[in-house]
Amino acid sequence: MEENINDELTFKKIWQQIKKSGVRMIVYALIALIVCGGILGICDIFVSESQYETRITYYYAGVENGEDPWGGQKDVASDIKSASNVSSALEKLQYSDAEKDALINLIIRNLNVVSTVDDEVTNDAGAVLSANYTYKIVLSQDGDIDKHLKSRNDYNNILSAITTNHIENFKKKYSFSTSLGSLTVLGSYNAFQKYDTLRGYLSVFSEESKTWAEKAPAFVSTSQDMSFASLNTRIQMASQKLENYLNYVLFNGIDANGETQYVELKLKEANDNIAIYDEEIKSLNEVLALLMQNTDTTLPSTGTIIVNPPNPNAVTEAISVAISNKTVAQTDKNAWETRQTYFNTNDFASKSEAQKKTLTDRADELELEVINEYNSIIESYKAMIEEYNSGYNVSSLVRMTAVPTQSTNSPITVKVGLIVELMVLIIAVIVAMLVTSKKGQMVLKKKVVDEEQSEEVLSENAQAVEDEQSVESQDLSAEELAESIEKTEE
Repeated sequence: MEENINDELTFKKIWQQIKKSGVRMIVYALIALIVCGGILGICDIFVSESQYETRITYYYAGVENGEDPWGGQKDVASDIKSASNVSSALEKLQYSDAEKDALINLIIRNLNVVSTVDDEVTNDAGAVLSANYTYKIVLSQDGDIDKHLKSRNDYNNILSAITTNHIENFKKKYSFSTSLGSLTVLGSYNAFQKYDTLRGYLSVFSEESKTWAEKAPAFVSTSQDMSFASLNTRIQMASQKLENYLNYVLFNGIDANGETQYVELKLKEANDNIAIYDEEIKSLNEVLALLMQNTDTTLPSTGTIIVNPPNPNAVTEAISVAISNKTVAQTDKNAWETRQTYFNTNDFASKSEAQKKTLTDRADELELEVINEYNSIIESYKAMIEEYNSGYNVSSLVRMTAVPTQSTNSPITVKVGLIVELMVLIIAVIVAMLVTSKKGQMVLKKKVVDEEQSEEVLSENAQAVEDEQSVESQDLSAEELAESIEKTEE
């Protein structure tokens, strides 16, 4: 684009102005950027807030679906931000009760948990094959919290304690444990009491091992060379040894500690229970028959049922429970009747003392075999639990994948800073061009003035010369006239 006769602004003029202002533009731009950067830095100090962040990552199947290691649902954010977790973390940092009471709600209010998924790998169908399921835990600085802290570093300590406490509780929650312990010889118990006691321990042991087998089906103890499922097989073998003990007592009618009287007592107890449940079932059936006619009905065994409007479901359920209880009592009665039959066919009292001792000694040996087997399995069981909890299965469920780090949360972001700096840079360039243009006009004006003044001086000098020449010519003319007059007089 060329200049036109109307003196309009053109690209050529702009480029010429830029070339003229090059050095000034650089100087102005540097000064403006430095000053603006300093102002932004000072503002950032006053308006920014610090944030302290850690990261934890979970490693187990099902976490991608929001499940816990045992297949249930988990809420990581709620667990981390819970009052119990924050309180326990502060307690570990030795804060006083008064400080804990003041800080707990403030910390929970400024604590955020954000879930992220990294390194996700999917198949062709879009199903996730593997990924890192991470939670970012952020504690924001707060003036109210500052009042109770000695230094900013306390934020890091608090956040670290909150994170590690959650990890410890998580691992503890999904670790295996048991309250079962070893047994000793049951002493003065009769044979049936010993059997029932040992059967109870083995039953609890079996159910517990089944639970762990379901939760950790792939776990195999390297020290014990067995899984929880194979452990339960050993428990069943111990149960069979217990049955052998009972059968030996029954087949020999061993009556060394009042077994005969105990059988009679348990048989009477079973008969009494059956009678009670029969009466209850009868009464409930009568209530059921009259229920639709009477809204208030008195039950002999369970009190008053008020049905308004009439509803037979409550009575029907009560009848079902009574029938179930009667079935259990009937089963007990059948078992004790069978045992009584064995005792009636074996006259233990007529045997010699030596025979009795031989039989009772062998029964004691069978009992001891069951107890020793139980204790042996318990030792293996505890070793398996310890190995499971300290091994990969629990220790690698969750880890802290980033130590506490401090960051700054400020409205003056990098983007905002760049925009401000760019605007200041543009203004500096424009100012530099204007200053250059202004100074150029001033120089031009001065040059014109100087030229005009020079022309005036030259003009004045020329006039002076002319005047001098005129004077000289006048003087010359006067001399010539005088000479002419003198010649005429002569």
